[in-house]
Amino acid sequence: MDTTPYHAKQNQLASQPTDRAEQRRAIGAGIAGYILEWFDFGIYGFLAPILAKNFFPSSDELTSLLASFAVFGVGFVARPVGSLVLGRMADVKGRSITLSITMMLMAASTVAMGLLPTYAQIGAWSALLLVIARVLQGFAAGGEWGTAAAFLVEWGGANRRGFFGAFQQCSIAAGLLLGSLAAAVMSSILSSEALFAWGWRVPFLLGAVLGPIGMYVRRRVHDSPTYEQHQASAKRIPHKVFAKSVFRAFSFLIFWSVSSYMVSVYMPTFASKYAHVSRPQALWTGTLSLATVMVVAPLMGALSDRVGRKPVLIASCMFFLLFSYPLYSFIVSGISFWAFFWTQLLMNVVFAMYSGAGPATLAEMFPTHVRSTGVSFGAGLAAFLGGYSPFLTTWTISVTGAGANAGWLLAASALLTLPVLFLLKETAHERSLQ
Repeated sequence: MDTTPYHAKQNQLASQPTDRAEQRRAIGAGIAGYILEWFDFGIYGFLAPILAKNFFPSSDELTSLLASFAVFGVGFVARPVGSLVLGRMADVKGRSITLSITMMLMAASTVAMGLLPTYAQIGAWSALLLVIARVLQGFAAGGEWGTAAAFLVEWGGANRRGFFGAFQQCSIAAGLLLGSLAAAVMSSILSSEALFAWGWRVPFLLGAVLGPIGMYVRRRVHDSPTYEQHQASAKRIPHKVFAKSVFRAFSFLIFWSVSSYMVSVYMPTFASKYAHVSRPQALWTGTLSLATVMVVAPLMGALSDRVGRKPVLIASCMFFLLFSYPLYSFIVSGISFWAFFWTQLLMNVVFAMYSGAGPATLAEMFPTHVRSTGVSFGAGLAAFLGGYSPFLTTWTISVTGAGANAGWLLAASALLTLPVLFLLKETAHERSLQ
């Protein structure tokens, strides 16, 4: 008998054999789409200082940066709405069609950002248009995150759900890596004046090319046998039980969401402002660190299939609880570039432990016919905290005057999530998804 709340009084359906070649085609096509979509979503974070000057000009650089990160967080306000609308669509109409829609919305909003007039051209209207485009991005990402996790884990079959699910995070890291790479290249080959005048638009306009490619790839993806099998035998889930599992998913994701943006997306901006690292150096370090996540996350997902999800997750969370503040103190202490490089690399490796085992753990919290909605909504709520972590970090540092205090925010997120991990029931060795 299954140990999760939904399964205690239900018989599990037997796992159906799945053709490995079909698995590989589905996962390969899915991954390609996720990479392109998260390139679009992440590029804003890497170019935040440039956007701050173009859309929120101020004599105070800190004020401009805070405004830019506030708009970055606006995208996460829309994610819970997108998670409910698109997550429900994925559960009812299918994962593949929903993922195609999210790809279209993400590409359109990203291209729009690249075409927006700046504050110097139309005044405050430019900031409003940027907010609208960012909200549309957030709506699309809200449905993307949980649907992608459900799709990949369901294709994992009986004993490779952790490994397959980790490719969601691998794909997100790859998309963010491309965004970081684009920002690093533009920052390296263009003068500051050219980057400010027009160079920042180039990565956004790449969405006009990448979007159609992602749409084509995703239209060729079919839903998993697990999804199709359970559609015919789905049972109604009590609202209280569903709400309880959404809260569990939200708590599980607090640390994951905050660490994702603190360790990967925000770190180049943090390092270039508060450490003795140039912006191109910080961006290239972030790019290589994300490449490390791409390699390590699937390995951690596979490890969780063998030893269980909880040991891998708890180890990652405990590390950041204990060492976040010391690591941030070290970064701002005047260390060399190479010391910073290895420090960020270490942080990303440990982060990859959590993000590798995480997707399968989340997917196993919900039955198939509400999995996308449940995971998406929990992720959308937690992403709100993650999306505003750069803003909160910048504000905290401005108030306290100490860059090392950024570490306390990351440690606090680990502290909030850790009790959930200890109470979590192990699901790695269950043969089938409900």
